[in-house]
Amino acid sequence: MLKRFFSAVLLAAASSGAFAEARIEQAWLRAVPPVSPSMAGYFVLVNDTDQPLVLTGASAEFAGMAMLHDTSTDGEGRRSMSHLKEVTIPAGKSLSFTPGGRHLMLMKMDPVPEAGETPKVCLAFQNHADLCGAFQVRHNEP
Repeated sequence: MLKRFFSAVLLAAASSGAFAEARIEQAWLRAVPPVSPSMAGYFVLVNDTDQPLVLTGASAEFAGMAMLHDTSTDGEGRRSMSHLKEVTIPAGKSLSFTPGGRHLMLMKMDPVPEAGETPKVCLAFQNHADLCGAFQVRHNEP
């Protein structure tokens, strides 16, 4: 009887989303020359939790500064970047950070990661523990 009770509790917890998670997928950094002051990072942030996630920033041991940016194009074709103070990912949804759109900007790098390396980058949230992942440095989009 006790075994059935615990099995029922585990089944209820699993179906309620108690084991749901947030994760980083398809993470990569655009390779840059070793003297470059910055590099961009791209990823998909998957929110399989039952609450919205509020992404507020990022960090990496090799970067003195990291910011979330968005690239936009005006009516005349001019592109500009703007700082994003936070980005909300709804519960059960994913959000892509891609070339030409939302992206991670890493600055003041020492050393500059080289193509083929996979440095760790951590994403910070207002309402969730940090998520860290290996970001592959590549010349081209995967």
